[in-house]
Amino acid sequence: MSKTSESTSTVPISSGGGGGRFRRRATLNLATVVAATFAGARRADALNWWLPPNYAKHGVEMDRLFTLVFVITVAVMVGVFAVMIYFLWKYRYNPARKKAHFTHGNTRLEMIWTILPAIILAVIALYSKGVWDRYRHGDPAEQGKPARLLVIGQQFQWNVIYAGADGKLGKYLVYPKPSDRLWPKGPDGGPFTFTFGKYEDTKGPADMPYEDAMKAINAYIDQENPLGKVFDDPAGKDDNFENQPGRPIYLPKGRPVEVQLSSKDVIHDFFLPNFRVKLDAVPGLRGVLNFVPTTTSKEIEARPENRRTFTNLDEINKFMDDPMHKDWVLTIDETSQPKAPKAKAPGAARDPRAQQWTYQDASGEVFVRDGQPLTPPRVENLKKIGVKEVTLHKSGGFDLVCEELCGQGHYKMAGLVIVVTPEEYAEQFETAPESADAGEADAKTAVSRK
Repeated sequence: MSKTSESTSTVPISSGGGGGRFRRRATLNLATVVAATFAGARRADALNWWLPPNYAKHGVEMDRLFTLVFVITVAVMVGVFAVMIYFLWKYRYNPARKKAHFTHGNTRLEMIWTILPAIILAVIALYSKGVWDRYRHGDPAEQGKPARLLVIGQQFQWNVIYAGADGKLGKYLVYPKPSDRLWPKGPDGGPFTFTFGKYEDTKGPADMPYEDAMKAINAYIDQENPLGKVFDDPAGKDDNFENQPGRPIYLPKGRPVEVQLSSKDVIHDFFLPNFRVKLDAVPGLRGVLNFVPTTTSKEIEARPENRRTFTNLDEINKFMDDPMHKDWVLTIDETSQPKAPKAKAPGAARDPRAQQWTYQDASGEVFVRDGQPLTPPRVENLKKIGVKEVTLHKSGGFDLVCEELCGQGHYKMAGLVIVVTPEEYAEQFETAPESADAGEADAKTAVSRK
């Protein structure tokens, strides 16, 4: 009976002065961790060296939130491991040690390590909700009219559609059904007829047997209307779109951007690492996210650390072989030498159709354009036409990748994002169409962004 009584007796941790000192030390350590955590979170820029550079307004708060969570988890991990190692050493096997006494614990200490984590988690939850709301629904402080675009994922490329002068996006991904009596209206707004196989000028899929109707619908999607645009929707009359995926995505600097997301086939993930933007593109749904780019691609390219001039062209191939320089491209502008004196002559010339500087060989054929990478054959062609000096710059384009396993070609589902000035963006995507009765050049004016 005495042994049983001894083994089940309780010894309160708080008995004696040692327990009190332990509690005070634990409370002080936890308070220190919290203070250091929030101090570290405020210095996010100094701690996010492992993240890609941020070029979005909300990205600053994203990085602070990331750092806050990281510092807390690291502090807790170090503290837990330190206690584990200490007790492993203190209570290692010792044959002379007396039998252990059991305790019900210390209520105050248990309250501390229960309430303090609850407070920390509540602070993280409230902080992250504010960041998330501004990211998903827009920042109320931003008064400018958003640049609105729709991005549609499909295996294994991205489609982009820009809202036109009215700032509204039309309806897309709307496809015919086998029971439809009429095909959707065409781009001219009139009735559309579709010829498929032995079925000539059919008014709608219902004119065919089910299997043939399904084949005709697939042919209509592939050949006539890949994005399923509703051409008679007034909101989409001035949308800027192409039926071929893969073109770059342009964004305006310093202006709110609203990206609407959807998918044509399976779930994709729209991820812009440099803008702290990530959201799934789900078939049948329209996801929305908001952000404000802070730097143009040309400003990044103009930075001294992102430019290098070569006076010895033999050094270029070795430079380009380095994987760190795979995104460096050639600079050709009005200062590039030698100039091509005529159409079919070697040297630097401006392509009036593409509005781009190029280098052409003696026959007048363009072999490299401004913004293209240099390969060994292109370097040899530069030598042949007498180029003595070449400037390379790091491309200012940003990566767009899919972060969802969307099929066997997932690895190649990448895109290019280019940030331009608000004026360039408005001129390219938000100019009002020419007036039908005026017909004057000045009838094409940029839409106000306020």
